Amino acid sequence: MRIAHALYLVSAAAGLLLARPAHAQDARTVVLRFRKAGDTVAIRNAQITIDHTIEAGNTDSLGMISIPDLDDGGHIVEAVARGYQAYFDKFKSGPNERMPIELEILAVEVAMKPKGQPTELAAAGFDQRRTKAQGKFFTLAQLKAAGGRPLANLLKIDAGAGIATGPRGESFLASGAAPTPGAPCYATVIRDGLRVYPFESAAPPDLDKIFTDDLAAVELYPRGAVGPAELKDASSCGALVLWKR
Repeated sequence: MRIAHALYLVSAAAGLLLARPAHAQDARTVVLRFRKAGDTVAIRNAQITIDHTIEAGNTDSLGMISIPDLDDGGHIVEAVARGYQAYFDKFKSGPNERMPIELEILAVEVAMKPKGQPTELAAAGFDQRRTKAQGKFFTLAQLKAAGGRPLANLLKIDAGAGIATGPRGESFLASGAAPTPGAPCYATVIRDGLRVYPFESAAPPDLDKIFTDDLAAVELYPRGAVGPAELKDASSCGALVLWKR
């Protein structure tokens, strides 16, 4: 009777072991710390996802986040933080892994301001120039309605502008008649108050690479049109003024 009882206890214990979830003995809390690549700056409030399905939350003021009950082994971490590039990487958790696990994210590079010659044009004077100057004006609402079209297409279809083809297939804004026979007559281009063409013999901007959903306003002054006083010394081939969003 005692033997039978002992066998029963052994089998019951074995059953409990078999019924126990496998991860219960190999899961642990994992701590991740995120910082700016090549620096010690902690990345705060980064949104963290593990293995595409676990929404772990956001990093704290030290750039750290804890993920409880994470199985030992390999995992995938995704991080989204303002001012930083989208992050995707692998890491391992286990009894021999040192915590916190250090991860680095590259910061988004700030685009350099375009080179150009300062002008007196200001975006705030857009409405005033619409009433005083002769030309074609596109407002933010009109540009949004254009649905992201290339600027060359917008100017050609909606403003009747002359678009010339450059040596590499570029689309340049040009006057129908050049002051010098046989020479291209490209319009002066001003972007955010800076004259970018002509400037240091640079080529005009390719209007196929400028899209309406990147612009807040556009001013087009064809050759012979009465432009604003600030453009009195502009090219006789007209002028194009762009304002970015």
